[in-house]
Formats: sequence, structure tokens, C-alpha cells
Amino acid sequence: MIYCQKCGTENNDSANVCKNCGEVTNKVELKKTSRTVELVLGIIGGIFGLLGGVFALMFSAFAPSVGGLGASAVLASIVGIVGAAYVMQNAKWGGIILILSAVWLLISISVFGVLGAVLLGLAGLLAVLRK
Repeated sequence: MIYCQKCGTENNDSANVCKNCGEVTNKVELKKTSRTVELVLGIIGGIFGLLGGVFALMFSAFAPSVGGLGASAVLASIVGIVGAAYVMQNAKWGGIILILSAVWLLISISVFGVLGAVLLGLAGLLAVLRK
């Protein structure tokens, strides 16, 4: 597929003029944005979130009320890692999943999950905002 340089409309490879605005096409193909940064940040954030969740689960031996929050943090981290992988297929929805998991992680275990939440949130924002 080629894209019109004037209006950005996607046209067939054989098109000589844009189907939207009639501009003569120069057969320029747009490069796909690499999402490696979002993938790596999301995975690292998920790992830190998992570590925080496991720590909270271990801490629940002394404070039983923390156990549920630790389990929630582990789930949020797993969702974040899945979102990081999904960014490679669909950046917008992968980014939204990353942002939601970052907020979820921060709510679950705020002190233990700050680094993981920041990295997951940053990866999500990059995926959503970067073209």
C-alpha cells in the first residue's frame, strides 16, 4: 500500500492518483514504527511489579491483610507483560493495557510497586502517543 503525501490516505500500490484528493502519488511507503522500547519497558516494569507482588505476599505472613494486595499486584504485572507483548500487534490497545496495569499495580501495592508502575505507565504512554 502507498500513502498520499498530501492527505495521508492509503491507496493501492498501482494507484497513480489518490482516491481521496486526486493528488498524483509518488509511491512512497511509510515505515512502520518500531515498538521495541515499549516492549522492553513493559517487560521490565512487569518483572519489577512481580517482584513487588511476591514481596507483598511474603510480607503477608506478618500482616495478613497485605496478601490479597500482593496477589492483585502479581495479576496486574502479568497483565502488564501481556500488554507489552500486545504492543507489537496493536500499539494503541497494547498501550491502554499497559497504562491500566500500571494504575492497577500502583493501587495494589503502592510502595512496593512504584518502579514497576512507572515503567509500565511509561511504556503505555509511549505506545499510545508515539506515531
